[in-house]
Amino acid sequence: MRAILNNIRRILFDDGRDDRDFTEQEQRLQEVLAHLHSATNSVKKGAELLADLIKARG
Repeated sequence: MRAILNNIRRILFDDGRDDRDFTEQEQRLQEVLAHLHSATNSVKKGAELLADLIKARG
């Protein structure tokens, strides 16, 4: 019961002190995501090229 009251108190009276800043992690995540998209596009292009080569031989 005490834990529930403490959580309600935290929700109602939280003023943002001691909040963590995840800006740096978010920026790194966005950079990794862009790299992942680039790598995925490279794999896709390679697969399409390979499929075209296989079709040309067949």
